[in-house]
Amino acid sequence: MAADNATSAPVRRTAAQRRAQLAELAARRFQELGYHHVSLADVAADAGITAPALYRHFRNKQGLLAGAIGIVLDAAEDTLARTQGEPLEAVVAAVAELTAERRYLWALLQREVRFLEPEARAGVQERFTRVVDEFARRLVERRPELARDDARVLVTAATSALASPSVPRSAPRSLVVGTLSAAATAILHADLPREQPGPVAEPAPAAREPADRRTELLDTAIDLFFERGFTGVSLDDIGAAIGIAGPSIYHHFPTKTDILLAAFTRATDRLAEEHSPRGERSLAELVGTYTDFCLQNRKLVGIYVWETMNLPPDAQRRITAALRARVSEWSAALRPQRPEEDERAARIRVHAALTVIDDLVRLGRLHERPLIAAEARRLAMTTLTGG
Repeated sequence: MAADNATSAPVRRTAAQRRAQLAELAARRFQELGYHHVSLADVAADAGITAPALYRHFRNKQGLLAGAIGIVLDAAEDTLARTQGEPLEAVVAAVAELTAERRYLWALLQREVRFLEPEARAGVQERFTRVVDEFARRLVERRPELARDDARVLVTAATSALASPSVPRSAPRSLVVGTLSAAATAILHADLPREQPGPVAEPAPAAREPADRRTELLDTAIDLFFERGFTGVSLDDIGAAIGIAGPSIYHHFPTKTDILLAAFTRATDRLAEEHSPRGERSLAELVGTYTDFCLQNRKLVGIYVWETMNLPPDAQRRITAALRARVSEWSAALRPQRPEEDERAARIRVHAALTVIDDLVRLGRLHERPLIAAEARRLAMTTLTGG
């Protein structure tokens, strides 16, 4: 009987093990719900401890977010260290396994990092830059003709493909990892264009005086949502940015959520206009049209990618349906070019290509590269077709 009791006793964790467990549980919740919708009590409950016990490991939610992002960076650094001296393909495969195991990786590094206080955010950015630089260094060793900035673009696109958040639920992990590894490897071997491939969309016109106060409010809110996140912006913040009292916004939008809905409506309307029926279009045409749209609507794209979780359920369903329709259209155009792959693999590639375009447009200052339109098109097509 004593042996039975010993067997069923709970496993005791060291302080370091408990801290790692809490950070992992928090990372999953932050990915699913977003920083502002997660409480310390939720994470404590997931771990089977009390909230006061959690405070022995993390002083507050900021510390918990920093810890969650820290385990992501630890895992990335460990992966690169473990594959030191191995072929580039082995590095890609290891990163693919990491992102498949920790689907929250990209969400934390892109979306949730905005909610860290400036000093902590700067530290995360410094560590992440070192990871990208090390990956780029290895790529340059393999391809010495590459300039370091070009190598960083290829690494950004490859990691975006590997970490693309939406894949078919029915797809087995081996298919996901294998397909994304092949796509990322092809990206790293791609040649970046040296000139624009024919006409591209004209740049977005310079900002003009808004037609009315409602438009001005929406434009300002889009800027703030992009920089700080929807939950990190108040109506007072929006009002202060244009010199009016927060309550005055109620004359134009009943709630902050209505402003977010208006931003999504603007994005979906512009996408619909760009993708209005024009007969059957080639894969290259679909990629080019979407790339040009993203470059002209960079901040809207950022909100579209990051803030869906803050929409009401019916709006989330509409956005999901629109994405599925786009993926289906692209998959149908892709299948004839890769007849050896099934529908699931095609959809994995399409999700990855969309993520590559979105990230090249949104992240850092890559959108300012002179040939970014051609580069995004090339790398998205490489993701889809394998080059």
